[in-house]
Amino acid sequence: MDDFNYNTLSKKILCSLKVFSLDSSPGAVAFYDLGLIGYENAYQIQTQLFELIKESGISGVILMLEHKPVITIGNNRKRDNIIAGFDSLEEQGIELVQSNRGGDVTFHGPGQIVCYTIFNLKKFGSDLTTFVYNLEEVIISVLSLYGVKGSRIDKLRGVFTEKGKIASVGLHVKKWVSIHGFSFNVSVNLDYYKNIIACGLNDYPQTSLLEITGRNMPLAEVKNNIIESFKSVFGIKICEIPV
Repeated sequence: MDDFNYNTLSKKILCSLKVFSLDSSPGAVAFYDLGLIGYENAYQIQTQLFELIKESGISGVILMLEHKPVITIGNNRKRDNIIAGFDSLEEQGIELVQSNRGGDVTFHGPGQIVCYTIFNLKKFGSDLTTFVYNLEEVIISVLSLYGVKGSRIDKLRGVFTEKGKIASVGLHVKKWVSIHGFSFNVSVNLDYYKNIIACGLNDYPQTSLLEITGRNMPLAEVKNNIIESFKSVFGIKICEIPV
């Protein structure tokens, strides 16, 4: 997405969300499917939404998207878990970005659904632990639809399967408004993960829905299942707004 398209998209989202805030039922959450978008552009949209939600009565916004290949470093700022050199990353077309989300190093790329949750947590009990638990529950619920058992591991964030870690959770919260969210490996090329020790976890390799089931699930179908799971787990109404 070039700068012109990004600016147009950003303005369209902000304008539509202001209308949504006037017309939607109390507690409703807006949902935008942004398709394939660069990490930095998506982050800028999140920060704009953060400011809007902080000052308004909107409960939250869900952004679902795929990123162009990018390795992000969490707010611990450790680069020890990046195995590949900068030249190698450049040859593979992988961007390297410092993020303000929680956690360690991870990868985002096509075939992985990234779900950014810009939520006013005061409207969700002001309980960050429960919020993270519920995000994991959304993924576990979706996995069950495909016959895959997802689980949590004590003291670790994310969702794990018998074959490895399939989803990661990383947030940044300020004044009880969250940004960032989770990533869910659907059909992402797992070879990209050879460049890092994802989340700093040597003992838990990354896996995907494709690797586990042998089926290449349509991303649109998985996104729809995620939204339905959000409705059930969080007990909210979600309104998709076209972009």
